[in-house]
Order: sequence, then structure tokens, then C-alpha cells
Amino acid sequence: MSDSDGAATKEKHPEQAKEHVRKLSSDVFDMVQLQGKVSPAGPATMRSREGEREYSVLHAWSISHLSDRELTRGFYRLREELPKEGWRITDFGHVNSTDRQLEVEAVHKKDEYSLSAELWVSNSGENAHASASKKGRIVFYVGSPTYRSPKGVDPDDY
Repeated sequence: MSDSDGAATKEKHPEQAKEHVRKLSSDVFDMVQLQGKVSPAGPATMRSREGEREYSVLHAWSISHLSDRELTRGFYRLREELPKEGWRITDFGHVNSTDRQLEVEAVHKKDEYSLSAELWVSNSGENAHASASKKGRIVFYVGSPTYRSPKGVDPDDY
């Protein structure tokens, strides 16, 4: 088995991959320095194909219940801190949607885990509104590369 680059897929226990995604998500939370409401969902294991041992882990979460200005500042702080914390920013800018929210995408240099963060505020510029927005939030997706579970370990059990 190999990934899209032809390299062999690394073997890793799904619980180890989930724990690493949790840690990276926690690091990202520390980088934005915001104390809003954090969504409660944890990382999920997703099997690549039914009956195979290949899987990846995704942790989708968000921070909300803050002013658009606070969220915007936290988002820009994240962009500044990512390179200092071992992440390579691969894309930054407005997504191709009618809302034109800002997005940053990055890859962790050490282990190829990925991050996508989207700023959902009424105005994604530096002059975002100071009042709390009901829809305002930063949405994060932290994901692992594809792994192969050890023999006898079903990724769906984790």
C-alpha cells in the first residue's frame, strides 16, 4: 500500500493518531488566544475504504460567541503563530464563496498533519464589527495523513 506520492503508508494505531490530532487542535486553540464557546466534538476516525485498514482522523471544531473583531484578531494571530509552531502555510485568502470568508490552510512540517481554518464573520477585514455576532465563528479542521492500522485493529472501533 502506498500514498499518492508512492511512499508506503505508515502504520499507526488509530488511538495514537486521534491523540495527536487532539494535541494539535489544542495547540491551535492556544495560538488564537480566544476564550469563546468551543464546540464539544472530538476527533473522528474515517476508514479510507470498507474492509481495508487505511484510515485518517479528522477533528472539526469551532470557537464562537465572540465579537467579529475578537474573532478576526484571533484568526490573524493564528496566521502569525503557525510558522513559529512548525506549520507551513500553504494558502491564505478569501474562499471562493458568496460570503468570501477568510481561510488559512497549513501543513505541520514534522508529520504532515493538515489544518484548515475559516473565519466566518459579517466582515472578514480588519474593521470587523465590535459587537458579538450570532453567526461569527472560526471553524477548524485538523486532519491526519492516511495511516494503516496494525493487523487485527479495526479503525472503526476508535
